[in-house]
Amino acid sequence: MRRKYVSHKKFKNDELYNEQIFMHGAVAPKLSHELHDILIEDEEQSSLKKKKAEKSNQVVFYKLKLVGNVFLIFIGCLFLMGQYASITFNQKEIKNMKVQLKEIQNTNASLKSEIAESIDLTLIKQKAMGKLGMVEPAPHQIVYIDIPKISYTAYYQPNNEPIQPTEENVVAASFFDFFDWKE
Repeated sequence: MRRKYVSHKKFKNDELYNEQIFMHGAVAPKLSHELHDILIEDEEQSSLKKKKAEKSNQVVFYKLKLVGNVFLIFIGCLFLMGQYASITFNQKEIKNMKVQLKEIQNTNASLKSEIAESIDLTLIKQKAMGKLGMVEPAPHQIVYIDIPKISYTAYYQPNNEPIQPTEENVVAASFFDFFDWKE
């Protein structure tokens, strides 16, 4: 009994056409051109859908990157504007403090001149003798002291010889220089 192969074509009266249905020398059925065309169309459609989906994903990713970059630029600009505002505020404070310093220096200078003008040695001598009961010293109460020209009490002259660094100082200095610390 012959087996009947059913494909998308209908055959009349149990006719089998081996050359039309089966591949020559194989048991695999021969695909018709219509089925092959349908499969190619399906593959093309699926590849087109994949390309469209990939392209839409790329567009969405590009838009997200663009929005993210714009946001970062916006945040950077806000930070920069804040820094400029802070600098301007500090400059105004410095200017006001300089004006106040000038006013205080002028006040100090005027007070020093008033004090210098108000000192009258004869008036001070009269108040000391009259109110405080002070008297001028007698000649035997005055003692004179000879101060030599070179004296440590008169002035100090430091030694100008350079100090040679020790190994401990060099190590400590290099350690502090590494951290930008000052001794």
